[in-house]
Amino acid sequence: MNTNLVLSLEYKKPKLILKIFFFFILALLLSIIAGFTYLTIKTNSFIKEFALAANIDKKEVINTISNSIDQLQTNYRNIENLPKKYNFLVLGTDKLSGRDGDPELTDSILFLQTDFTKGKIKTLAFPRDLYLEDYQTKINALYFYGQDRYPENPTQFPKEIIEKLSGQNIDQVIVIGIEDLERLISIVGEIEIDVPTSFTDSTFPVPGIDVSVVTDPKILYEEVSFNQGLQKMDSETALKYMRSRYSEGDEGTDEARAYRQQLVLEALLDQILTIRNPQKLGQLYRFYLDYFSSNIPLEKIIQMGTVFIDYMNTNQTEISFEKHQLSIYPENENGVIYNPPLWQSKQQWIYKIKDQNKFTESIHAIFN
Repeated sequence: MNTNLVLSLEYKKPKLILKIFFFFILALLLSIIAGFTYLTIKTNSFIKEFALAANIDKKEVINTISNSIDQLQTNYRNIENLPKKYNFLVLGTDKLSGRDGDPELTDSILFLQTDFTKGKIKTLAFPRDLYLEDYQTKINALYFYGQDRYPENPTQFPKEIIEKLSGQNIDQVIVIGIEDLERLISIVGEIEIDVPTSFTDSTFPVPGIDVSVVTDPKILYEEVSFNQGLQKMDSETALKYMRSRYSEGDEGTDEARAYRQQLVLEALLDQILTIRNPQKLGQLYRFYLDYFSSNIPLEKIIQMGTVFIDYMNTNQTEISFEKHQLSIYPENENGVIYNPPLWQSKQQWIYKIKDQNKFTESIHAIFN
């Protein structure tokens, strides 16, 4: 009797283990299906939100992602042959609403290089009042004159001249207006800037006012102030910070203003690299389609992205920023530009190149 009982238990034991095993397999399959379904829903939701924010069809987003992945894989197989440095000329135009009668000058002229051999993004600001003897004009008017010389591509003229002056090839030219930059910062959200020096500008021009009609200084201008230290700025505040030019002391100089522009650009790029929200990413893509896609094709961005990813995968250090400015004589005995007396420049406050060869050599030392 006892023997039968033991045999019976031994016979049932494998069935119980088998049931447990099948139950485990079923649970595992269900968890995989649930996980896949969750990821599919999340992915579809991400693509849907991105497409809606970018104002494009969902199918177009999927095709773009698919093509981009294919190109990324192709680029990786050819990574050794891809360029590791990319040079950009960034022209910030100062044309604002209410000032339509003014020529479209470039308020900001930045040479920007992404160097993925050293993990650096370098910028050099050219003073907007740098006078070019050979062309009898200031550097900030080159884009304006380019509209007559190259109507289909006005950026070609400043590109040619700055390449000649700097001895550097320029891969892409980016033109962005003040109001467009404000929109870009609005998409990204607040940017964080460590203000090096406090200052107050009592005559900051108020945007959106028709200066051909309004003449009252109390309406045309407002006072803006910034305190030293780390602070977050929305788009309106950031633009005031980078555009202010009439404060007292050193912060009222073109050099200080150019440095603030570089600070805003650095903070903006830092913030863009942290964005994961599909709506913001979609808005950024729409911004790219509206303003940059004709000059910088998506294939070029993916190429740079491939090199960036490769750098991050093979190095322990993050990308760092370097901000540079042209040295000024006589403050710097080796300065490459100088401010001539007003009687020599027809009462215009300008900079001139002191020695063309040294000017080019100083830029070469930064970017090569």
